Amino acid sequence: MNYINNLFFTLKQVIKTKINNNRNHEKFESDRSFLKKAYKEILGRDIDVNGLNSYTKLLNSGYSRTDVLISLVKSNEFINKILLENYSIQNLKELQPSKYHLLNDISNTNQILVFDAKNPEDFDWLERMILEHGYYEKPGVWSFDIDIDKRIMAEIMSVFKPDIALEIGCANGAILQCLHELNIFCEGVEISRLAINKAFPQIKNNIYKGDLLELEFTKKYDLVFGLDIFEHLNINKLHDYLAKIYKIMSEGGYLFCNIPAFGEDLVFGTIFPVYIQDWQEDIDRGKNFSKLHVDKDGYPMHGHLIWADSQWWVKQFEQHNFHRQIDIEKALHEKYDTYMNQISIARKSYYVFSKNQNAQKNESIIERINSTKPKI
Repeated sequence: MNYINNLFFTLKQVIKTKINNNRNHEKFESDRSFLKKAYKEILGRDIDVNGLNSYTKLLNSGYSRTDVLISLVKSNEFINKILLENYSIQNLKELQPSKYHLLNDISNTNQILVFDAKNPEDFDWLERMILEHGYYEKPGVWSFDIDIDKRIMAEIMSVFKPDIALEIGCANGAILQCLHELNIFCEGVEISRLAINKAFPQIKNNIYKGDLLELEFTKKYDLVFGLDIFEHLNINKLHDYLAKIYKIMSEGGYLFCNIPAFGEDLVFGTIFPVYIQDWQEDIDRGKNFSKLHVDKDGYPMHGHLIWADSQWWVKQFEQHNFHRQIDIEKALHEKYDTYMNQISIARKSYYVFSKNQNAQKNESIIERINSTKPKI
């Protein structure tokens, strides 16, 4: 961390010598233009809506531009960016070079690196490599802050009015904390010790460390939810996980899943377009994708082990007697899509399933969704 501390000190000195705190807009560029440039130069990306709104409010309340720049270089995002640039991990291409190929991206003229998963053993190998080489412990994998995105997801979970909920893959419990503030009791499951060590004090004892399949539960949950978690599972174990979820849910329980599902869905449309020709062939055959998009070190992008289209995903849940509740999904999309389009369009790729048909309960949930305004 001495490297980071020294970096902070150096950047602070440079910033102070280059930026005048005078807020005269006739002399200096607009706050919006300044913030866009600051994000691009320091974080290496375009500014998001949340960042733009937050820093604009701070500047209007007397926060200086120097303060903004120092805040950005002290952010977890910037620290992770610097650490990641100096981070090394085992290159999987060196271990199984014959499994990796370049394919055309049909959405543009680029080529992308893929792993050819031809048999179940290939998925087992990838999962083992991800865990053995600490892929999920590398800088930048986790986002521990409570932001608008997490508050919106917590608000969505609250419409189910669970007596007790469970989040699969809860990280440091940011959404558990948001639900705690909404007076909803929620527990979580997480395999990463790093994430649990960062848990919020109020809900830390509500987190079970370990694999869902290996944990024993004495409770029945009215709501189980997983946000960007199912795609990380080994496909060879997916049905074991779904059976376990069904077992620990109450008879009138609901399952909420946010999954990057490719192709067109009958409710949320196309969020993740198909960009490899082989994927379309897999879709036509009703299969999950065998060509996995990987990073430069040969790991599946974002650690995703399951790549598939929306119809395939729905079929997996239905095989375990989960019932998709399309009317609830439509009501949620009507209410929250405007926010998700601004904050994270990937969040729109979600499903609501129930253990039973729950017709009367469904109507109550839809009424709650339609009768209240978003609190965010």
